[in-house]
Amino acid sequence: MDLCFDTSGINRLYDDSERDVIVCALRAASQVIITGLNVTEAAATPTEDTNRRIGLLRLERKLSGTFRPLHVPNDLLQAVTIAYAEGRPTAVSTIEERQEGLWWALENPEGLPEEARQEAYAWMRSLEDPFTDAHRRARPEFQKIFSGPWRPLTASKLIKMFRSQEEFVHEMVAHLWKRLIGTDLSIESYRELIVRVPQWPLYLAGWAHAMQNRAIREQSYGAGNNPGAIDLLCAIYLPQCDCFVTDDTRQRRALRVLNVLNPRKTKIISYRELRRRLVLSTDSVQTGVGCSDI
Repeated sequence: MDLCFDTSGINRLYDDSERDVIVCALRAASQVIITGLNVTEAAATPTEDTNRRIGLLRLERKLSGTFRPLHVPNDLLQAVTIAYAEGRPTAVSTIEERQEGLWWALENPEGLPEEARQEAYAWMRSLEDPFTDAHRRARPEFQKIFSGPWRPLTASKLIKMFRSQEEFVHEMVAHLWKRLIGTDLSIESYRELIVRVPQWPLYLAGWAHAMQNRAIREQSYGAGNNPGAIDLLCAIYLPQCDCFVTDDTRQRRALRVLNVLNPRKTKIISYRELRRRLVLSTDSVQTGVGCSDI
């Protein structure tokens, strides 16, 4: 059973008084998949919390064992797309030579320089700030386009609307495909891509989810009420795991909506639920709890 954590879940585990018991139970019952996103977010922990940063990275290293971290979401999407374009059955989904800094941070968290911490933080802001700004700027126009009976009331309805607009979505994907692969993407190839590479519909649905909740809905549309770019990009990890654990309620709700498009039908649960199942008794350390039981 492959289990993946959002960084919010890693933080809750780090603060848990039963952390050692839970870690033992997790390692006995599953393969914990640490992601490049987990490592980056831990590495970006502020300087005044150096001990916490070191502790989080140590915890991630212990959980992952010998398994190398998955790519950050955008790099994972690129890796599976290139593998598909080249006709390879599988892609290298874990960090490679050009991202050795992530593996080094896990191996030597005490030696992480301040420059690397700042770089990790800047990378996170490079995703979140344009994301927030784009939806803020788009909102006035989207309020005009999706007015009255045209306004979808939920992200699920908007996703269904876009799925019926095949030409529009194909054009957007074809543009990204051209930049990455260098060739044109026919409508027939687009249809096959969406089926063969599930990370694509999950990525696109995350984009639609953000549009609905940041630019279209009439109330509670602010950044503080909705999942951010990194939260939604975690949808790209869902086909890689059987269970995804998060302590972020907004993210959990969003990923459950997007998970409808995931053929693996990953279980998306709260850290609280994971803990409740694992810390039933000290026997859980020996027996473990599978994700099928959660």
